[in-house]
Amino acid sequence: MKRSLVTFLLFAFVYLVSVSFKAPGYHTITIKVTNIRNNSGNMQLQIFRSAENYNKGLAWKVKTVDKSEMKNNTLTCTFTGIEDGEYGIAALDDENKNKEMDYTMFMPDEGFGFADYYHTSWSKPKFESFKFQLKSDKTMTVKIRYV
Repeated sequence: MKRSLVTFLLFAFVYLVSVSFKAPGYHTITIKVTNIRNNSGNMQLQIFRSAENYNKGLAWKVKTVDKSEMKNNTLTCTFTGIEDGEYGIAALDDENKNKEMDYTMFMPDEGFGFADYYHTSWSKPKFESFKFQLKSDKTMTVKIRYV
């Protein structure tokens, strides 16, 4: 009889602990990249978790997609296992596969974009312009801009 009581109390304790400490939510972000001008090179997608890291160029996650998979000037890619939180997503059309933006006379030679934000200014956008809260699976669009 004592053994069954101990077993019951142990199971009750484990159940209460598991209910009290709920694991964070994990989600999928699907990104549709549009307006891609050619199939040369790669599309690089970067996820940032803060304005500070964005300003320093320190992406939290980076995904490189071969543009040969492109259809109708559009690519779709997915990030899985992303926790609840604040994020911003930037894209680079890395046409020469050197993993950085190329410039001529201070003007970008390659395309760029941001999730659910089309940047039209000549300066680098602020993180606040394209950040978002992730609380569930999300689908976003990045429209690539060429200058």
